[in-house]
Amino acid sequence: MTEAPALDRGARSRDAILDTAGDLMSRHGYAATSISMISAACGLPVSSIYWHFRSKDGIYVAVLERARTALLAALPPAEVPGADVAQRLDTFLTEVEDAFRRHPRGVKLLLGLGMVQQDASAAAAAEVHQYRDALLAWARDSVSSVFALCDRPEVADELARFTLRMASGTAVARWFDPDAVLETGPLRVALLALATHHGVPVGGVPGEDAPSGPVTTGE
Repeated sequence: MTEAPALDRGARSRDAILDTAGDLMSRHGYAATSISMISAACGLPVSSIYWHFRSKDGIYVAVLERARTALLAALPPAEVPGADVAQRLDTFLTEVEDAFRRHPRGVKLLLGLGMVQQDASAAAAAEVHQYRDALLAWARDSVSSVFALCDRPEVADELARFTLRMASGTAVARWFDPDAVLETGPLRVALLALATHHGVPVGGVPGEDAPSGPVTTGE
C-alpha cells in the first residue's frame, strides 16, 4: 500500500530537481550551476539529488534529454500545408517561431548551451548531437515540402542548416539579451533568396515583398 505513494513522491522530487536544474543551467550555464545551488532552489537535500542522478553531469544529461523530448514532440508534421511556396513558407516560419517562443529554455539549453559548453561529458554532448540530428532531419523535410525539393536533397539540406543556424544564433543572443526573438521576417527573405539562387521556382514571390519583422503568433 505504501509503495505507490513512495514512487509518486520520488517522481515529484525528480521532476522538481529537473525543473530547477534546467532553469539554473539555462541562466547560468553548466559549470556555474552547483549541486548546492540546485538543492537550495528546489528545497530538496543534496542527498536526494545524488540519489536520483548520482552526479551533476547526470542531472545535466537528464535535463537535456527532457528538453529534447519536449521540443521534438512539439514540432508540427514536416509536410507543410499551403497552396503555394509563399503560403507554405509562412506556415513553416510561424511554426518555427512558435516552437521557439513556447520552449525558450529548452531551445537555449540545446542550441545555445550545447554549442558553447566546454565542461560537459561525452554523454551530454551525445544528447545534444542526437537532438540536432533529429531537428535537422525535421527541418530538411519541412523545407523540402515548402519548396518542393524532393529531388534536390542537397538544396533542402542547405536551407535547413541555414534556418537552424539562425535559430542557434538567436539562442546564443539570449545569453546577453533575454528578450531576443527569432527574426523570421529576414529569415523568410534569406530562404527565398537562397532558393532562387539555386534555381528553385518560388511561384513569383519576390524576397523583397516579405515582411521585415518577426512572424507573430499570439498567445
